[in-house]
Amino acid sequence: MSAPDPDFDDCPDLAISAPTLLRSFSLRLNEALDFGDETSSSEPDVTSLVAQIEPFQDSPQLIDPILEDTVSAVCRAFLTSRKPWHCRVLYVLVKIRGAKTVSRFFPNDVALPERILCEIDQSGNENWESRYILLIWLSVLVITPFKLSSIGNEIASRVYALTVKYLSSPGREREAAATALARFLVRADTQVEYLPEYLEWSKTVSSSSIFAVLGTLATITEMFTLCSPEDLKSYVQQISVVLAAVNRSPNTRTNSLLRKMLCKASYRLALCSLALSPNDVPGSVEICIGELITTALADKDTLVRYSASKAVSRVAQSLMTNDYEDVFVPEIIDTLFVSCFPKNAASDGKIADRWHGGLLALAELLRRHVLPLPRYSTKLLEVTRGGLQFEIRMTTHAIGANVRDAACYVAWSLFRHYPGLCNDSSTTTKLIQELLSELTLVACFDREVNNRRAAAAAVQECIGRHPEVVENLEMGIALVQCLDYFAIGSRAHSFLEVSRKISMLGVAYGMTDFLIERVICSWDVDIRRLAGKALAVLLSDTNVAGEYALKLLDMVEKIPDGRSFDDRHGYLYALGEILNILPKNDLAIQALLESLKNIFDSMTFPAHYAFVLYDAALHVIGPAASLLSNHSLDIPQSYMAILNDALSRTGEDPSTAALHASACSAAARLPNGMIDPYTWLEYGKTGRPGFILALGSLRPPVDGSLIISICELASKSQKECDISIRGACVRALGALLSSDGGMLSDSPLYNQKILVALANSLQDYTTLPSRGDIGSQLRLASIKTIAAHPSKIFAHSGSSDETIITNLVRISLEKMDKLRLESLKSLRAIVPYLSIDTAEIRQIIAEPVDKNDDVLTNGHVRYFKHMIHLCGSKSFLSKPAILGLAACVGGGTGESVVRAARDAVVNFLTSAEEAENGRRFVRSAVELFVENTQPVPVNVHPTPPKRDYEIAELIGLLFEMNLLAAEQSSVYVQVYNRATRLLALATKTNNPQRVGITVVLFSGIFSSANASAKVKEAAARKLVGILVGDMKRARQAASDALFLLASEKGAENVEEMLGEIDWPACDDKETLQNAEKRICESLLRAK
Repeated sequence: MSAPDPDFDDCPDLAISAPTLLRSFSLRLNEALDFGDETSSSEPDVTSLVAQIEPFQDSPQLIDPILEDTVSAVCRAFLTSRKPWHCRVLYVLVKIRGAKTVSRFFPNDVALPERILCEIDQSGNENWESRYILLIWLSVLVITPFKLSSIGNEIASRVYALTVKYLSSPGREREAAATALARFLVRADTQVEYLPEYLEWSKTVSSSSIFAVLGTLATITEMFTLCSPEDLKSYVQQISVVLAAVNRSPNTRTNSLLRKMLCKASYRLALCSLALSPNDVPGSVEICIGELITTALADKDTLVRYSASKAVSRVAQSLMTNDYEDVFVPEIIDTLFVSCFPKNAASDGKIADRWHGGLLALAELLRRHVLPLPRYSTKLLEVTRGGLQFEIRMTTHAIGANVRDAACYVAWSLFRHYPGLCNDSSTTTKLIQELLSELTLVACFDREVNNRRAAAAAVQECIGRHPEVVENLEMGIALVQCLDYFAIGSRAHSFLEVSRKISMLGVAYGMTDFLIERVICSWDVDIRRLAGKALAVLLSDTNVAGEYALKLLDMVEKIPDGRSFDDRHGYLYALGEILNILPKNDLAIQALLESLKNIFDSMTFPAHYAFVLYDAALHVIGPAASLLSNHSLDIPQSYMAILNDALSRTGEDPSTAALHASACSAAARLPNGMIDPYTWLEYGKTGRPGFILALGSLRPPVDGSLIISICELASKSQKECDISIRGACVRALGALLSSDGGMLSDSPLYNQKILVALANSLQDYTTLPSRGDIGSQLRLASIKTIAAHPSKIFAHSGSSDETIITNLVRISLEKMDKLRLESLKSLRAIVPYLSIDTAEIRQIIAEPVDKNDDVLTNGHVRYFKHMIHLCGSKSFLSKPAILGLAACVGGGTGESVVRAARDAVVNFLTSAEEAENGRRFVRSAVELFVENTQPVPVNVHPTPPKRDYEIAELIGLLFEMNLLAAEQSSVYVQVYNRATRLLALATKTNNPQRVGITVVLFSGIFSSANASAKVKEAAARKLVGILVGDMKRARQAASDALFLLASEKGAENVEEMLGEIDWPACDDKETLQNAEKRICESLLRAK
C-alpha cells in the first residue's frame, strides 16, 4: 500500500491545510480519470489516491467545497468507462461524508434507472463497494417525480426484485437496499401494488436469515420516516403483525442489533398509531411503551438500552403534543421509576442494566423537556445521586461504571434544558447543591476517565447555567478551571492535585468521608493506594489527621478475620499515609501505636492475598517505626516478623519485586540496632534475595566488612550463587552509595571492591535454557548503579576504570535495546569522572544540544550510524565496540536492530570520508578474531563461545564486501586456522548454523587474491568436506557457496556437478565420495 501524501504527514492542523490537500486530491483525481478512461488498459494508483482524503474522516465537513464537483466527475466517468475503482472512490467519500450528503450529487437523469439496474445485475462478481454505491444511486433514482412505468414497463418490478434480493446481504449493501426499497414502496404509483406484497413477504422472513430480518426492519423504519401516518393508515395492522413475528423469532433473543432495530421500528409504529388516533391512546401504544420500559431498557446490551431510552422519550414527547401530559406521561415516568430503580433488588448485572437503561431514559426525557418539574425534582435528584454512587462489587472486579456515566448524562441534561431550577424552592436548591458536590467528587475520584470527564461536563453546565448554586461566580469559575478536561485525564493528577485545589475552594462536601466510604475499599489495588495518598493530601493541612487515623483503625478492627481483604488493605494503606503526615506531638499517637500492635500481633496473611496484605502492613510499619523511635519506644516483634516474612518471599514476578521494595522502604525507617545485617546476609545467601536488597536500606555508618562481603557475593558465578542474589547485591550497593554520605567513596579499598563487583556484573552473560539470558538482569542493575553514582564510584582512579568503560562501550552496541540505551546514558554520566583519556569517546557519546537529535530517541538506524564511530576510533575502546557490534551483526537477519547494525557497518566501511577509520575497524576486527584476545565473559562456558561465532560472522561480512583484499597472506592463514577450530566445535555440537558461518569464511579465503595457493587449496577442501559431510543442513550452504565460487572462476563443469545431486537429501556414501574427489580437483584446477 502506498504511503499517504507527505503534505498531510507534515501538516499539524488539518483545517489549515485542507484547501491545499483538497486541491492536490482534485488534481490527482483528474489525472486518474484521464489515465483510467475507456482507452486505457491499466488502472491508476487508487490506493494512494483515496489514502490522501481518508484523514478527513475526523472533520468530514472540510471536503464540502469539492464534494459536488468530485462526485459528478466520478459518476460521469463511471457511466462512460465503468471502472470498479470509480465506485471505490465514491465509497470513500460516502464513508467520510455520509450517504445522504453524497447521494445529493448523484446524476438523476430519467434514462439512468435502466442503466443502473443493469450495472447492479452485472456487478455480482465485483467487489461489494460497487454494489453498495450503485444501490445508493438507485435510491436516488427511485424518487423521480415521473411514474416509473413512463420510464420503462418493467422498471418497477426490477427495482422491487433487486432491492428485496439485497435485503438479505450481510454487508453494507443491505443498508442501501433498505433505503431504496422504502423509497420505492411509499411512491404513489407503486405503493398499492407492491407494499401489500412486501408486507406479506415480511411476515415469513422472521424465520429466515437474520440479515433479511435486519433489512426488513430497516425498510419499515425508513418508511415511517418518509411518509405521513395517513399514507400508512391502511397498513398499520400488517406492520404490527410483522413486528410481532420478529419479536417472537429466536434470532431476536441472540442478536443485539436485531433487538435495537425492533425498538426503533416499534416506537415509529407507536408514533404513527398515536397520530392516527388523536382522541385516544391505542392499546398497542401502551403495550409498546410497557415492553420498552420493562424489557428493552433492561436489555443486556448497551445499544439496545440506548435505543429504547430514545424510543421512550420520543413517544412521551408525542403524548405531550397530543395533550396527554397530565395522564399518560406521569404514568410512563412512574412506571419508569418503579421498573428501573427497584428497591431491595438483588445486586447483580441485571440490576445494573436496569439502572443504566432507566438513567438513559431519564436523560433523554430531560433533553426533550418531557419530565415535569418540580413534581419529580426530589425523586429525580435522589435517583441521580444513587446512580453516581452505583457500584456492585464482584470477586475480582466491579460493575456500575456505565451507570455512573449515565447518571452524569442525566445531570448534564437537567442542568442544560431546565433553566431556573433553583427558583422552585429552597429544597430543590439544596438538592442541586448536593448533586453538584457529588458530581465534583466523581470528577475527582472515579476510577474511569470517561466518568470523571462526564461529571466535569455536568459541573461546567451547572455553573454556567445555574451560577446561583455556588456562593459566588468567582468560586464557580475556579471550580470549572480545576476540572479541566486534560487535568482530570490523569488519574493520579485528578486524585492528588485536582482534589486538593477543590478542597481549598470548599465547594465539595465530605471529600475525606467520600474517600473512606467509597474509594479506599475499591476492588482495584491501584485505586486504593491512590485514595490513601489523596486522603493524606487532604488531611495534611488540618489538625484532624489523628482522628481519621483512629477511625481507620476502628474500621480495620471491625473487619471479620479472613474477610474483606480489599477493605483491610485499603484502610491500612491509607493509615500508613496518614502516619507519614501525623505531627510528632499528636495526642492520638499513643492510642494508635497500641492499637497497631494489637492488630499486627493477630494479623494473618492468607496465601491468595498475602502480597496485598503485606504491602499494606509494611506501608504502616515504616512510619509507625519512626514514631516509636521518636518516642523512645520498642519496636514490637510482630513488626519484625512481618518484615522478615515479606523479605523471605521469592520469585521473579512483579508482585514479589514490589513487595521487596515495600519491605526495603519499611526497613529503612527502622533503627540500625533492630537489624543484624550479617544475619540478613546469611539469609540472603540461602536464596532469599529480599534480605540482600534490604541491606541497602541500612543507615550509615555501615560496617566495611559487610560491604566487602556484598561485593564478593556479587562477583560469584552462577554455580556458586543464583543470579537473583547477585542482582540484589548490585542493587543493594547502589542503595548504599546513595545513603552513605561519602563514606564508601572516601575509602579506596571499598571503592575498588565495588568497582570490581560492578565490572564483573557487566560481563555476566549467564544463560539458562528455560530462562534465557538471565545475566542481562545483573548487567542492567550494574549499569544503572554506575550511572546513578559516577562521582562516588570513580572517586579513586584504578585499573577497574578502564574495565568499566570498555564493558559499557561493548554493551552500548549490543543487541538488547534496553541495555544498549542505558549503557549510553551511563557512559555520558561517567566520562567526566574518569582518569583515563576519553576525549575521543566524549565527542562521540556527548548529548546533543537539540534533544530531538539525540540518538537515544531516534531509532536503531540513527543509533548505529552514530555509535559505529567508536569501532573506528584510535582509542583502546575500538575493540570492545566491535565486540558489541558483532553481537548485533551476528544475531540473524530478521530483526530490525540486526538490519540497522549491518547497514551501519556497510555504510561506514564504504564511506570515502571514513576511509582511515574504516581500515582501522577492519584491522581491529581481524585481530580480535585471529588472536582470540577478547575477554571471555564470566559465567559462560568457554567452548563453544558464542562471541567467537559472532565475530566470525562479522569477518564473513568483511569478506563479502571485499575489504580484506589488502591484508597480507599470513592473515589468511590465521583466519583459516581460526575458522578450522570453529568448524570443529560446530561439528562437535552438531550446529549447522555455525557451520554455515565458517562456510562464508572459507569461501572468502578461496576467492581472495592475496591468499597463498596452499591456504586456498585447504579452504576449498574444507568447503567440499562440508558439502559431503554428515550434517545435511550444512550441505546446502556449502553447495551454494561452491556454486558461486565456480561461477566466479568459470568452472562450468563444477556447476554441472553441483547441480546433479540433491545435496541435503543424498545418503549414498559412494556417490558423495566420488563427487567430493571430482569437485575438489575441478575447482582447484579452475583457480
